[in-house]
Amino acid sequence: MSTNNILERGPFFSAAFICEKVLVEQDGVKSAIRIIDRIVRSAVGPHPPSEMEPFEYNSTLLLKFKSGWARGVHNVKFQLAKPSGELMPELVRSVLFEGEEDRGIDIIINLVFKLDQTGIYWIHVYLNEIKITQIPLRVIYMPQVTQVPFRPDNP
Repeated sequence: MSTNNILERGPFFSAAFICEKVLVEQDGVKSAIRIIDRIVRSAVGPHPPSEMEPFEYNSTLLLKFKSGWARGVHNVKFQLAKPSGELMPELVRSVLFEGEEDRGIDIIINLVFKLDQTGIYWIHVYLNEIKITQIPLRVIYMPQVTQVPFRPDNP
């Protein structure tokens, strides 16, 4: 499928969020809770590490598409790029577009990021090998030095 066909005929990309969680109500309506685009990691103490120590961060990815005039099975691919440019293994999901033009699909993926660098992580999103967006997630490290309180009885 060419880029022009996707731009003119669909499926159409509607939204992308990294959030804490997605609520799905009984009527099917979804709510993205605590949309995240940056994580501030702190280390507090008298001698915090000068470099950020690796950590895991749980979140949810929500992608929304509308069918337009597209029908059938299509592949959606996700790939995380670290601030260094290193690409992580890709994840591919097959999705089915059917029904009216305004119908669509929502993709909800629980993620565990293994964050070991500061800077911007990018989630690249492809539809049928055509890049349709990229979602940023900035990681900031804030070491905070705390002083040991002075006590006259402790030399």
